[in-house]
This record gives sequence, C-alpha cells and structure tokens, in this order.
Amino acid sequence: MIHLAREDVLRGLERFRSIAKQDFLASGLTENPEFWAAQAAARREQYDELISIIETSGVPRAIESAIECYNELPNLHDEPEFSEPETRGRKQALEVFFKAVGVDRRTIRDARGQKTARM
Repeated sequence: MIHLAREDVLRGLERFRSIAKQDFLASGLTENPEFWAAQAAARREQYDELISIIETSGVPRAIESAIECYNELPNLHDEPEFSEPETRGRKQALEVFFKAVGVDRRTIRDARGQKTARM
C-alpha cells in the first residue's frame, strides 16, 4: 500500500466527487439517463462518505471501511448491464479509491477471504 498524505487523498476524492457531479449533470444526454444519474449520484455519495471518514478518523480507517463496504456489495456479474445503478456506482467509486491509495485487488480478496472464514 502506498502511504499518501491525508490532504492529498482528500484532494483526490474531492476531484472524483466533482467528476461524479459532472457525470450526473450529463446523464440526461445519455441513452439511459435514469441509470447514469443514479450511478453518478451513488459514486458522489460514496466519495462523500470516504471524505467524512478521512476527516474524522484518517486515511487508514477510510481504507478499512472501504474494504468492508466493498466486501458487502453483492456480486453483479450475472445481472443485466444496466441494473443496480446504486450498487454499481458505489463499487466503481470504491475501486477508484483503492487505486488512488494503492490498495490492490489481492488485499481486498484476502480481506474477503478472512471475513468468509470467520462466518
């Protein structure tokens, strides 16, 4: 994992949130405006939650929380492409966050495996 300054992570999340807002505003220009508006709104909400956690508890706690949240998301591989916009938006936002802070897929998979082993 890459160690980044709190301010750098916050600045990145604020930029991602801004992009999600732009996507929300542009959703009306797409072939499926309801899906894209809901997906963008979910991304923005997820970024807001991560920003709040970082401001109150720091980057390490935000990473832990993001991994927990990601592992609770349902598997959408068998679902139609334009279904579950909120879940897809949250998932995309979390994956962007993981890339930004240097959390790789293996770390997430290992955390999911530990959760399954405890159950």
